[in-house]
Amino acid sequence: MKKDLKRQVKTHSNYHSAKMFVSMIFLIGLVGMILYSYFPVLFNDFQISWDDHWMLLENPILFHATWESVGQSFITFYHNQYSPVNQLYYLGIYHLAGFEPMAFHLGSIVIHLLNSILVFLLISKLIAHLLPKYTSYQRKWISFLVAVIFAIHPLQVESVAWISASKVILYSTFTLMGLISYLQYKMSARKIYLVFTFLSYAASLMVKEQAVIFPLNLLLLDFIYHQYHVRSWNRNVWLEKIPFFLLGFLYWYWSAQHHVGLIELPGLYPWYDRIVFGSYSLMIYIVRYFAPINLMYFYGYPMVAGESMPPGYYLYLGLALIFMIYLIDLYRSRRWVPLFALLFFVINILLVLHILPVPRGNITADRYMYLSVIGLSAWSVWALGELYSFFKNTERSRWIIKGATGLVIVYLIGCMIYSRNLTRNWKDSDTLKAEVKEHLDSWTDAKRPGDEK
Repeated sequence: MKKDLKRQVKTHSNYHSAKMFVSMIFLIGLVGMILYSYFPVLFNDFQISWDDHWMLLENPILFHATWESVGQSFITFYHNQYSPVNQLYYLGIYHLAGFEPMAFHLGSIVIHLLNSILVFLLISKLIAHLLPKYTSYQRKWISFLVAVIFAIHPLQVESVAWISASKVILYSTFTLMGLISYLQYKMSARKIYLVFTFLSYAASLMVKEQAVIFPLNLLLLDFIYHQYHVRSWNRNVWLEKIPFFLLGFLYWYWSAQHHVGLIELPGLYPWYDRIVFGSYSLMIYIVRYFAPINLMYFYGYPMVAGESMPPGYYLYLGLALIFMIYLIDLYRSRRWVPLFALLFFVINILLVLHILPVPRGNITADRYMYLSVIGLSAWSVWALGELYSFFKNTERSRWIIKGATGLVIVYLIGCMIYSRNLTRNWKDSDTLKAEVKEHLDSWTDAKRPGDEK
């Protein structure tokens, strides 16, 4: 009996050690890919003429940091933005290294690395409790692929390479922590995890206004969780969301009282133009994910408010309709994994699709895709799994699978190389704007509405 017990303990210990070893290999691989992709960022300068001047270099809290000024930042807006946690982040780096750009760039890379690890944990936890048929090894591979695509995709370069975009990666950190905590709450029913989820949401709102969409992510997790565990939602699922929606509403109301996030009616595009813009933005983000070429830091509107919409843009209405039909088909066929992935993409891009009027000077921006890349990455990995299942029993399955694996490796290597090259475009403001000088000049001459923040 004692020998059997010792053998079981030893076997369990070996299994646990093997799992830890595999996790460490994945983590080292993830770190290595991120460092290769973003290492040139460390030698970039500030973007003096692209927000870094007022957000960081001229920020009064850095020069007059007192308990009173820090406390004041939590109840006031700075340049029509409420981001006290992000300002504290700047303050911490400033006190450690002064206005040394490498220190701020290193901070962005570290946060992006942390977010990539959180993505790995989130996907791994989702698979473990929703798709238990997968082995630990399979679960780690799937989570690793999703995390890698999220980490090295060229669409992420703007968020990492631009110091002023630290709000994007920092609010995403709190969002991902909140989602992981909420999943833990769903599995354990311990209220402490729900409290931590709420605190994560509150912290994310203190970084960037886009975080207000967080409660919809919780409902999406409820949806996917209950499809695999409980078919009907009980009343508590809705009641526990009341504090989240209430906090979001209060945040919006407070911002509106300070005229933040609003533009004057004469500068608005009409609702029918905004629907076209929304369709265009939705589809173009998908296109840029699968074909990340000709990425720029600025994408202007196709016309000034009051002018006619270019006819080609109406085609995107049809493409968006096809996308919606596909989502409906996924729901009817009960393919919950791809449906969850694509809804995650849509939810986290929803506020910047221009369907609701927002004070933005560009129609799309790569940094808006930061969190949404997770959804498209998860869908891509699911699609690869479906192709594998389809071909694995065919006569030439081995060659087809090897070929597909080779293409995936080439795609990932291409993403790393392109991301590394894109980081050099962010060397300084002159280098950055030289890439789109003609496009930017035409935008400035047109004096379009909106003020980029």
